[in-house]
Amino acid sequence: MNKNIFNTLILIFATFFCTAQTATDFTADDCNGTSHNLYSELDDGNVVVLCWVMPCGPCALGAEYAQNAVQSFNISHPGKVKYYIVDDYANSDCNYLNSWNGSYQLSPDATFSSPLIDMNDYGGAGMPKVVVIGPNKQVYYNGKNNQIDELSIINGINQSLQISTDVQNISNTKESTVYYDNQNKLIQLSENNFNSYKIFSISGELVAQSTVLKDKINVQFLIDGLYIIQFISQEKTYSYRFLKIN
Repeated sequence: MNKNIFNTLILIFATFFCTAQTATDFTADDCNGTSHNLYSELDDGNVVVLCWVMPCGPCALGAEYAQNAVQSFNISHPGKVKYYIVDDYANSDCNYLNSWNGSYQLSPDATFSSPLIDMNDYGGAGMPKVVVIGPNKQVYYNGKNNQIDELSIINGINQSLQISTDVQNISNTKESTVYYDNQNKLIQLSENNFNSYKIFSISGELVAQSTVLKDKINVQFLIDGLYIIQFISQEKTYSYRFLKIN
């Protein structure tokens, strides 16, 4: 298939699954007094995950889902997915918000108590409410209350990053550089210095493994979705994520 046509199809796929909404820009100071402009962050190629909280105990679970989803991209896209926690109606002060974050082991990139970041811009209130915004300023996930789940947030981040539009360099270790070629459904190794590999679904199910490791691993047999591949060397295990799309 012509690569330009292939890339166009992937872009259509991502556009189809995202919410047809453009994010509302804001400029607001966080609880450390640092000014943030949403569109500037997005123009730098970042993804922004907003999580509005009351804050309250039940809100913590949704905030934790959002944090876990963001942190799962620390290796594949370091520094490119930003996590912001926002007080729902800007009626909790920053000392209280920071204390609440600490109580639930939440460590967002920034915390806000500002009416300038309004969840009603995204279809109404939720406790909590999570929105994923891509670099093109489009909303790729919009969830609230008990509808929020970690996998859906991850999928929204994946779509916003459009991670399968080209061959992806998904790792670079001293053992090897690992690439994922979605067009040919191959995971490729620059050097084969691993002893074995395992592939897991995002839910943790082992779907493939082998101690016979070649420089190319065909993953055509996998159904579409997000996966984690582990390469095992004598020294340690390396885990990387990839999105398989037909």
